[in-house]
Amino acid sequence: MKKDIILFDKKENCCACGACYNICPRNAIEMIVDEYGFKYPKINYDKCIGCGACKKVCAFQNVIEKNEPLQVVAAARKDENKIMKSASGGIFAVFAEYFLSIGGIVYGSALVNENDILVPKHIGIDNLKDLQKLLGSKYVQSDIGNVYKEIRTLLNNKKHILFSGTPCQVAGLKAFLGKEYNNLFTIDIICHGVPNAEFFKGYLKNLEEKFNGKILDFKFRDKTSGWGLNSKVDLLVNNKRKIEYLLSDESTYYHMFLDSHNYRENCYVCKYTNRNRTGDITIGDYWGIEKEHPELLKINGGLLDTKKGVSAIIINTEKGKLGLEKLGREIVYFDTTYEKVAVVNTQLREPSKYGKYRNKIMELYKIGGFNKVDEYYYSKVLKKIAIKKEIKKYIPKYLLEKMKGIYRLIKK
Repeated sequence: MKKDIILFDKKENCCACGACYNICPRNAIEMIVDEYGFKYPKINYDKCIGCGACKKVCAFQNVIEKNEPLQVVAAARKDENKIMKSASGGIFAVFAEYFLSIGGIVYGSALVNENDILVPKHIGIDNLKDLQKLLGSKYVQSDIGNVYKEIRTLLNNKKHILFSGTPCQVAGLKAFLGKEYNNLFTIDIICHGVPNAEFFKGYLKNLEEKFNGKILDFKFRDKTSGWGLNSKVDLLVNNKRKIEYLLSDESTYYHMFLDSHNYRENCYVCKYTNRNRTGDITIGDYWGIEKEHPELLKINGGLLDTKKGVSAIIINTEKGKLGLEKLGREIVYFDTTYEKVAVVNTQLREPSKYGKYRNKIMELYKIGGFNKVDEYYYSKVLKKIAIKKEIKKYIPKYLLEKMKGIYRLIKK
C-alpha cells in the first residue's frame, strides 16, 4: 500500500512555483486557492502513484543555490524612447529583443485579459509586437500553468529560450528541467514578495467601482512623471478611453505591497534573499544610486538618467557574463558592488519583514474580500498619511528640518 505524500508541512514552505504541478506524470496535482486567495498544490491521492517526483522537484525545500556574483553593474539601455516603456533601466527588453531576433522564445509575466479580467500569468512570446505584454513590473504572483513543460519541449527541440521570473520561479524551472541547457538563459528579479492574483483581482474591481469604468489595462509603474512608483490605469468610461494615475501612497494595494502586508507566507522566510541567486543574471531598480554613485548621473555630467530609470544587473554565471558582453553595445553600464545595490534593495540581504497589518488584512479579506480590506487600510493608514501631507504644506521647511532633527535625537 502506497504512503500518501505530504508536499509541505507549513504554508511557509511552499512558494507555489508550479514545479510539482508540472512534474507529476499522472496530473494528480491541482493548484488550489485558499481562503486568503493564495494558491497551494494539492494531491489527488486517487490519481497519485506515489512516485515522489513532486517531493523531489521542490527547489524551495531541497535545493541550495551556490552561485556567487561575478560582476555587478549599474546600467540603462541607450535608446531613450524604448527605455520609457520599461519600469527601470530597460535591461530585460534588451535581452528579450536579442532572443527574439535569433528566433527564440521569451517567457515572462503578463496581465492577460480573460473574461474581461486582467489575470497575471506567465506566457511565451515569439515576436516583437507582443514584447510589450512582458515589460514593466508586476507586483502580483503570476500563474506558471504548464509553462515548464512547454519550455522543456522547446529546449529539447533546440529552441533558444529566455525565462524571467521571481527567484523561486527560476529555481522551480531549473529543478523541473533537472539538467543544464546551453540554449536556456534565465533572469531572476529583485523580489520584495508577492501578493496573490485573487487579491489583485479584488483591487482592480475596487478601482472600477471608484472610477465607474472598465479597466482595459493596468501598469504598476508608469514613467509619465519620471522613474518612480506611480501606477497607470487605462479605463473605458461611458464608451470613452480615460487614463488615471495613482501615486503609491494613494493606492491601498500598492501601499500594502510596499509595506509587506500582503505577501505569501513563504516570502517572509525567503531563501533567495541573498547573494546566491537563481538566474544567470539578476535585474532590478538601482534604488539609491544617487547616493552610491552620484558621479554616474546625468545631472553630474554622467550618462545615467534617474528621470528615465537605472537598473542594477548582478551577473551570477559565466553564461550571464557572456550575455552582458554580447549586448553591451545596447546599454551603458558601470561597475558597482553587490553591497552598494543592496543598501536600499534590502531583499538582496534578507526577506521582507512581516507587515504589522498582515494578519488583520488577511482576516478581513477572508470575511469581506478586497473592499473590506480597502476600507480598513484607507482609514487606518492612508488617511493619516494624507492628513500629514496636508499639514506639511503649511509648515516652513526650516521648521520641518528642525523637527526631524529633534525626532532623530529622541530615537537615539
